[in-house]
Amino acid sequence: MLMCHLLNVPSQGRETDVRKSAHLPANRKDKIFDRTFPFGLHSRQEDPMKPTQLNAFVAVSAHSSIRGAARVLGVTPPAITKIIRELESELGVPLIERSVKGVELTEYGAAFAPRARLLLDDMRRARNELAELRDGLRGQVRVAVSTTFAQTLLVPTFRELRSRRPGVALHLSETGLPSMLAHLREAQIDLAITHLDPAVLDAEFDSIPLFPVPLVIAMANRHPLRRCRHVHQLMEAEWALPGDADGVWPATKSLFASLGLPVPQRIMQGDSITAGLMMVAQMNCIGIFAEPLADKIFRQYEIRRFQTEDRLPVLQMCAIYRRGSRLTPAALQLIDCIRHTISAG
Repeated sequence: MLMCHLLNVPSQGRETDVRKSAHLPANRKDKIFDRTFPFGLHSRQEDPMKPTQLNAFVAVSAHSSIRGAARVLGVTPPAITKIIRELESELGVPLIERSVKGVELTEYGAAFAPRARLLLDDMRRARNELAELRDGLRGQVRVAVSTTFAQTLLVPTFRELRSRRPGVALHLSETGLPSMLAHLREAQIDLAITHLDPAVLDAEFDSIPLFPVPLVIAMANRHPLRRCRHVHQLMEAEWALPGDADGVWPATKSLFASLGLPVPQRIMQGDSITAGLMMVAQMNCIGIFAEPLADKIFRQYEIRRFQTEDRLPVLQMCAIYRRGSRLTPAALQLIDCIRHTISAG
């Protein structure tokens, strides 16, 4: 997230011409990432990077345009150009270059961009945490939640958070696990709340278990296979399963593997719970959903649980965050509010 209020345009001064990557000697490129700067680049200790520079660079990276970055940050394009040139001079490498498509990141810019976003996020977290410690009731949490959480626990959790910390700003998005992890990786959110097997998370993430989430198999009320009692009897049917362009998600594969079964051959993939429910209700697909969601909305879609004698896996509703990042008091309070909502039943 861009922190526009940090952008104070520097006073006029000398501009440093920065060589394009195409003109950079090969031996210079090879040595750049061997320096001791935290993200592999060299920075003069007497000229530390400033938030204004990071904001300008992140904005240019996001919009692929000097003009777009200037518009978002409320300054002139020449001011953005000057700030980027100063940053390039301090790092000793070109970060952007102009092309017929606008502005593109060099190889150094592409390597630096995620680090710049993380640095800005760490500064934002530090300011928020100090404000929370000072004021007691303020803060900000950017959180992505699953549809299951949004449909079942979000409102009572939000009410509890409001009663405890009325000044906390909560920024919400609803998305699937792959997008959540991408947003965490890019420091676009502080926390993700979803159900999963924590073992499937990469080492770059940590999770806090909140409560168990049983899974259920769903089908239309009058599905022709409704009287079956084992999952293997459903394998020839068409399924609506979580997935994306890269295929069925690993967690889904693990679910079928736990039953000694392969993933069904006939599947419709997607990360939309609503679309999955509609396919189950109107197209005789079979789906897998979290039990809390089933209890709340199956009836309105005329969907039933599949009464199986097989034991389905139990997942965990978890709060997921980047490993090594410290959760702010407001984020920890949100997690505590979720636990309170569960215990209040």
